[in-house]
Amino acid sequence: MPLMETIRAYLGWCPMQASMRPDLTVRPATAAAAGGQDGPLRVEPGWWKRYHNQLLITAVAFSAATAALFILFEDASGHLAMWTGLAIGVGAALGFLLSYRKQYARVAAGEFVRDNMTRRQRIVRSLSLPVASVLLAAVMAYFVLGGMFDRILGLMLGICLICWTWYGLTILWERRHKAIMIAEWGSVYTVDTATEGERV
Repeated sequence: MPLMETIRAYLGWCPMQASMRPDLTVRPATAAAAGGQDGPLRVEPGWWKRYHNQLLITAVAFSAATAALFILFEDASGHLAMWTGLAIGVGAALGFLLSYRKQYARVAAGEFVRDNMTRRQRIVRSLSLPVASVLLAAVMAYFVLGGMFDRILGLMLGICLICWTWYGLTILWERRHKAIMIAEWGSVYTVDTATEGERV
């Protein structure tokens, strides 16, 4: 027996090895990025980093703001300008409906991972949301100063329609492809739900 103990000691065997085994609850997963390189993906992305959750919060926020405006300016709801804004929103939603498959296929291919983008693409992605927010605020301020509350309602209704359409199509795409879209730090990519052991 002393000989066996000596051999085990040289081989690194420990009698407490089974009890000291770490609890591996998170297993690494990899996904092919654009250019044929593999990179690690987070196994359990946070709730906010899931793209459909970001779209849901945006849609709910715009819907609440639209409802508040309807209560405040209900006399503006029958004006032609409001329905014009709504028609623009319908057109934008239809445009997204026709193009979302191609756009999301590019996301799944890794084109919108920050490490795979050129410097120009990174700058455009970084500035797109702030610029859109400033433009929206400027348009709203112009309508408010001009007393064009019917146009504000139309614009808000159009944005609501776009957001809810975007959210619904994203959920549909994720279910069909058994994937979850993740948006974080300027990157948008997909995680395979079968690999992650998650339910959509």
